[in-house]
Amino acid sequence: MALVIGVAILAIAGAVTFSGSFAESPGLESSVISDGPPTHRMFFENQRGQTLWVYDVWVADTGPERYQGLSETEILPTDTGLLFVYDQEAADQAIVMREMHYTIDIVFIDGSGKVTAVRSAPPEPGVPNDELTHYTGRARWILEIPHGTAERHAIVPETSVRITGPTHSIDPKSTINTAHDST
Repeated sequence: MALVIGVAILAIAGAVTFSGSFAESPGLESSVISDGPPTHRMFFENQRGQTLWVYDVWVADTGPERYQGLSETEILPTDTGLLFVYDQEAADQAIVMREMHYTIDIVFIDGSGKVTAVRSAPPEPGVPNDELTHYTGRARWILEIPHGTAERHAIVPETSVRITGPTHSIDPKSTINTAHDST
């Protein structure tokens, strides 16, 4: 009987731990990235079509989600990122480090799925919102990833990107752009 009760307690504890693994991860306070596991995948490919790296990403495709971004988070887990989706490409899409506690890499991606710029952005504690550095670039999508990973994985301007997922996808090798907008 004691063995059965012990096994039942372990099973319940395991189920509770597993079900809360993403929602209760320390440091994941942003509503954008704490609602569950990443929903999309981004493939970075060199000019020969070889995959350089793959990131599992959350998507920020509404105004409030883009404003919140990674603000007030403590970490961005390895091989993950936050993809900002805009209605159209612009020459001056901007990201600021509002209420950020760690350095990130910012990857700007144009409407054809090519990286246009990569920036390293350190936190700016105590800087008023209207004085924060604006990291800008030509982009339809902007990806925030852990600091140093863009350089480590050779993600540079002209690198090709494929995005897969239930709401936003692009394959620049295809003649059909399947990007969808929900904003």
